[in-house]
Amino acid sequence: MKRVAVGAPPRPIWLTLPGVFLQLFGMFLLPFVVGLAAAVFFDVAEVAETFPALMSFTALILLPVSLAQVVGLGVKSFREMAFHWKRKTLGPSRVLDVLYTHLQVITGRGWSLLFMSLMLVLASLSWRWASLGLMATIGLFLFYMVVGWTVFTSTFFVRTFESGIGRAQSGIERQIQPAVCLAGAQAEEVFLFRRTPVPWGYSLLVEETLPARLKTESRYQVGPAARGGELERRGRLRATPRGVYLLGPAQLWYSDALGITRISVASLATAELKVLPRIRPVEVIEPPRTNRMSPDVLTRPHRFATDDHFRFSEYAPGDDTRRIHWRLSMKTGALQVRRPETREVHKRDILLVIDSYIPKGHVLDAAHGADDILDAVVEAALGITRALVEDGNRVILVAAALAPDNRTMEIEQLQAKKGGATRWQDLGARIRWQSEHDVSELMESLGENVHAVVVTARFTASPPSPKEGLSTTWVFLDPAEALGKPDKHWLLDVLDRPGGPLMAIFTRPHPVGSEENTIARRLKSGWAKYRLWRARKVLRAIASRRSGATQRELASRGDAVYRIERTATHLRLRGLAGGTGGLG
Repeated sequence: MKRVAVGAPPRPIWLTLPGVFLQLFGMFLLPFVVGLAAAVFFDVAEVAETFPALMSFTALILLPVSLAQVVGLGVKSFREMAFHWKRKTLGPSRVLDVLYTHLQVITGRGWSLLFMSLMLVLASLSWRWASLGLMATIGLFLFYMVVGWTVFTSTFFVRTFESGIGRAQSGIERQIQPAVCLAGAQAEEVFLFRRTPVPWGYSLLVEETLPARLKTESRYQVGPAARGGELERRGRLRATPRGVYLLGPAQLWYSDALGITRISVASLATAELKVLPRIRPVEVIEPPRTNRMSPDVLTRPHRFATDDHFRFSEYAPGDDTRRIHWRLSMKTGALQVRRPETREVHKRDILLVIDSYIPKGHVLDAAHGADDILDAVVEAALGITRALVEDGNRVILVAAALAPDNRTMEIEQLQAKKGGATRWQDLGARIRWQSEHDVSELMESLGENVHAVVVTARFTASPPSPKEGLSTTWVFLDPAEALGKPDKHWLLDVLDRPGGPLMAIFTRPHPVGSEENTIARRLKSGWAKYRLWRARKVLRAIASRRSGATQRELASRGDAVYRIERTATHLRLRGLAGGTGGLG
């Protein structure tokens, strides 16, 4: 089986590789570059006698800080890489992502202090203002002392913290309560801190951007009080759509009271959330006319024979004598029996297939913009399953779903029985867009006496037909209708403020003091909105080009075809004429 990436993906190499270089340059080389530039462009004869003191400062402060940083980086990075190695998610992108994460020791406030101190050095030499030189020295001393002390203390506290991971009496426990819920239900994320080592003057920060569909970011903070007992932090998830979500590992940071440094901790804080799809009522309207003798499996036949449409055949032993047509029998000289076209209710074997196939390429890359369409397909399939089971049919659900290892996609079959709806929902939660198993593979187990119901929402060519002569009913959701009107441009969404887009220049999107107001957070949020807008635009263009084509192709096969119409409370299945594609 092909591996499927789960959890938070690593950041792209084009971001992490320059980030690693800039962090190393700014931390270790920038002060020397500024000092060299000052010696070239300014008269430093008056401060030349301070060179021995500068070398002593470098030997006593900068070199230990650099050594501690390299050692700490190696230890923490190795532990986190080992974690990803066990999950088989370690690659070049993940390695650079881990290094970049642990190199980010200095916060934006710390970088501001360093740059401001270096600028004061240049200003004092240029203007020959001793007071500015004193301020620069104090700023640099404060910066490197805080960085040095943070790296030194974190080396011990990080090892103490990581050695307690997994123990009942210490560490961090992460949960989602409840771990399994219905779509749209409330769920909370819970972090439990047990005897977590946090030094005085520092805080432990927990940060993670959860999967985009959850519309939530985790951000918690605990102080030294976490060392002596248990502390709990809770946060409610803003959305709970259908699916399986692997959360973590969350980013853990030690931050000093001044906010100059942040030391990352190799985190194993993971959790899993499974959101089951709701089973919505399904209403069949305008059943389709087909050129087959038997009605499609979704049309409920009359319980008793009717005299509206019937044909005749000679009586055979075992036939119902109440259907003998005596007048015709006397004319022909043999007993004639009416054979009604409307069949009596009887149990049928039905294979219900949920189609989640998208071919590889830019359509699959943009599939995250159509997750709500797959939700509707799954809801329709489960609603049809319940209706068929209640009518006494034997139904087998078939779909390509996420395997129990949460890494691979595999074909799964499930016998649908009364009282077993939770198992259907569990299967529905694990269905996602995939490019490995098409409908033809899912229908390989279709026998001669088995009817097939295929629920699909194809963006590209219509699903392949099953074996010749077998009965198939197609239930289709038109992606062009499901995507609806074009979305608001992503830039207008980013600039959406009370009072109009121009107010975005003068106001902040979140309350004063919120971390979401920082430039980095706002750029990240804007990038996520752009990706979703771009994906839906690509899908809408493809769906528009094939609008109606899939329905016509399916109807031309002579099978019964239904179109899914969504309402606020239930789903409607509107039948199409089997031979012409018109409404039945």
